[in-house]
Amino acid sequence: MTASQLQLITAAVDGELSADEARAFRTLLASSTEAQSLFAKLEADRARVLALTPVAPPFDLHTRIMGQIAAATPAPHVKRARPALVPASVIVPLSRVYPARRRTWVPAAVAAGLLLGVALGSFAFFRNNTPSQQFAQPQWSNTLPAPNDVRSAVPSPAPDAGRHTDRGVVVRGGESPVPPAPTPHEVPPVAFATAPPPRTVRTDLIGFPVLPKLPPFERIEVRVPFLRPVADLGREDVSNELLDAIGRETSDASPVRFDLFVRDPARGVEMLQHAARASGVTVHADATTLDRLKKKQVHSAVVYTECLTAKELAALFAKVAVEDAKYSPRVGDSLHAAAVVRSDELELKTVLGVDVGLYKRPAGNSSHGSGGADRVVPPGKAVSANTLDQVVQSVSGGSTPPAPKAQERPMVLLTWQTTHPGIPRTNPLQSVELKQYLQKRGIRKSAAVPALIIIRPAG
Repeated sequence: MTASQLQLITAAVDGELSADEARAFRTLLASSTEAQSLFAKLEADRARVLALTPVAPPFDLHTRIMGQIAAATPAPHVKRARPALVPASVIVPLSRVYPARRRTWVPAAVAAGLLLGVALGSFAFFRNNTPSQQFAQPQWSNTLPAPNDVRSAVPSPAPDAGRHTDRGVVVRGGESPVPPAPTPHEVPPVAFATAPPPRTVRTDLIGFPVLPKLPPFERIEVRVPFLRPVADLGREDVSNELLDAIGRETSDASPVRFDLFVRDPARGVEMLQHAARASGVTVHADATTLDRLKKKQVHSAVVYTECLTAKELAALFAKVAVEDAKYSPRVGDSLHAAAVVRSDELELKTVLGVDVGLYKRPAGNSSHGSGGADRVVPPGKAVSANTLDQVVQSVSGGSTPPAPKAQERPMVLLTWQTTHPGIPRTNPLQSVELKQYLQKRGIRKSAAVPALIIIRPAG
């Protein structure tokens, strides 16, 4: 199987398929038996994992993990710092460095001091000998007249409010110019409702987001397929359950498919042959298939029969449980029953080389000799002389014709799937056992259930 198909099956187990993916998943299940078995195994594993009780982690899990991470992580390489070598400062006397400059700046400093003293003395001399300029201040008292009165510091009285009218504010008598305060709004009471309890969501195994909320429904019908260990098929309650499963799957005249999981396909075929012999059923086993089973070249084999009723099929598998108990260790693992799908019908048509009419309803219980269920004697066909003689003898009271022999109940065993794509299946035209089965197949009875028994390795 490809990686995309495995991912599709895994998403189907978690229930996270979109509409397109769901259609692709149904097509994959209808076309691949390996996908069906893998999906069933993953569903069983998921149910077992969900049934387990979660175990609390140890309290020192974080410390141990961080210690292991620190031990496994290499320490970073750090270069050692090298001290810088700074040369020591050496004090050298100024006289040794500049011996000639010391004798040069002394006369220059004396000349600068003399020049500065002369400049300051000249500035002081000219400042003291300059006459001062006196500006006449104007006598304002001689220009302005003397005041007649002395003004009081008391402020002027405020104008009478009754004599002046503010055109911007017109107030009637007895009313306040201040607008009234607005009426407070009534706060409605707040009701607090209790939230509903949280919805329980199952934990996702793979790690994807949780499933979306499903629409409400009143009633749902779930069809659980039949899956039981081979060791329990001999019990009466399990046989009745298998009989009910066969009746449920064949309620609409559909054939049924049985997946018999065994630990060794070759020994599983041998066990089924012994059980069929004990039930009075003849198995036409293809010689090529038996030889390839011994060489481990056949992955799974198919047994097809259409001559057994539902009760006879349940009795056959009860015999399988009896034969399985004779092996040590046991060969059988489990039995799964389901309706035949379209891909199984096409696969069986390829294996047998003919269309056996799985979904064709039988005409009745009367037998018209050997042949398929679709073979009917035309009304205008001439009756043989032997048949006329038998009718005349029975009417005239002659000798009683011999009782017909019990019709043989055959089934055929062929290759269903090889272990390698390069190994071909058995050619239907070259299988002698298949030709014998087609000759002895006869007409299907109305109560008979077409059944495919696929013997495949467990796991």
